[in-house]
Amino acid sequence: MTTAGLQQSMKTVPFPDVTGVILAGGRSRRMGRDKATLEIGGKALIAGISELFGRLFPQTLIAGDRPDLARPNLPAYADAYPGSALGGLHTGLRHAETPYIFVAACDMPFVDEELIRALLEHRFGYDVILPGTPEGLEPLIACYGQNCLPVIRRQLQAGNFRILDIYPELRMRIVGPEELPDNWRTALTNINTPADLANAVRDN
Repeated sequence: MTTAGLQQSMKTVPFPDVTGVILAGGRSRRMGRDKATLEIGGKALIAGISELFGRLFPQTLIAGDRPDLARPNLPAYADAYPGSALGGLHTGLRHAETPYIFVAACDMPFVDEELIRALLEHRFGYDVILPGTPEGLEPLIACYGQNCLPVIRRQLQAGNFRILDIYPELRMRIVGPEELPDNWRTALTNINTPADLANAVRDN
């Protein structure tokens, strides 16, 4: 997107200070085929996420070496540290032109605007905002500020690819179930296996 196009988009979206980042650098081992192009309801998973992000953010990008998924307003950037979701966060923050990014893994078919808004309303004053549920933290549907970039880079350079290990150095806001929309379990669903896909198709 050109600078002029980005500036115009910033005037018309709810979150002009946030870039949408779709994490698509995984290898889909358990699925056995590319998860980004899986379809539910006749639409590829990545298409649904990019359309949602396009309504909310001035810029959306793909973190991962996926030129096949790129579009004129949806660039894809190869990870400098490939092979991990943390490397995808690094890519998103490096290429974003905004103070924050909002990330979603490409295998999350039911992410919705209500969930995103519930997380982003807490972004000011924090570096990381993410859901915390009885099953644990959800680092791949979350908001990250630019202050995270040097911490992530340092950890990647040390060979540590665990997202959870960056959090002690950052200001983190965990958004619990009582602050999330009622459908949070569905919104946080991800598709890892053929069985997961079959269940999602059945329930959609």
